[in-house]
Amino acid sequence: MFLGRKEILRLVKEGVIEIDPFDEAAVGSVSVDLTLGNHFRVFSPDEVEVYSENIDVSRLGELVELEDHQYIELKPGDFVLGITKERIRLPDNILGILSGRSRFARLGLMVHVSSNFIHPGSNNRQVLEIVNLGPHLIRLHPGVRICQVAFAEVRGGEPFTGRYSRQLLP
Repeated sequence: MFLGRKEILRLVKEGVIEIDPFDEAAVGSVSVDLTLGNHFRVFSPDEVEVYSENIDVSRLGELVELEDHQYIELKPGDFVLGITKERIRLPDNILGILSGRSRFARLGLMVHVSSNFIHPGSNNRQVLEIVNLGPHLIRLHPGVRICQVAFAEVRGGEPFTGRYSRQLLP
């Protein structure tokens, strides 16, 4: 069952769900808008990697930190990793589901290629797999509300202790 606005606000107020920084104005009817952070991992088209279960993405690409007034440009087909400004901590019985905002999707901007779960027990900033599928140049500015997270109850769940459960950089 997805949590509605009143339940999200109650759980944040009680500290059951932590969103830091938290902006009550970002809470919609069943989701919370998240803002784009200042860190990006930009990949070079000539990089070669043998892909396996043990791939270490931190060895690929260049980690770039932007000032709030700067932006990163995505040409059609470009892909970068970004990260949210917000850190989200979830209890063992609640998960989050990330999705893009329609205003950006209509431009061809996808904010997660495939990994949209925020697992129960996570305590991290959300890595965004951002790709420009549209025909136009897109400029990404830190601080823009780029995606949203909906929360759902989990029955019989266990905390996520995987490799990215405490990730803070893309």
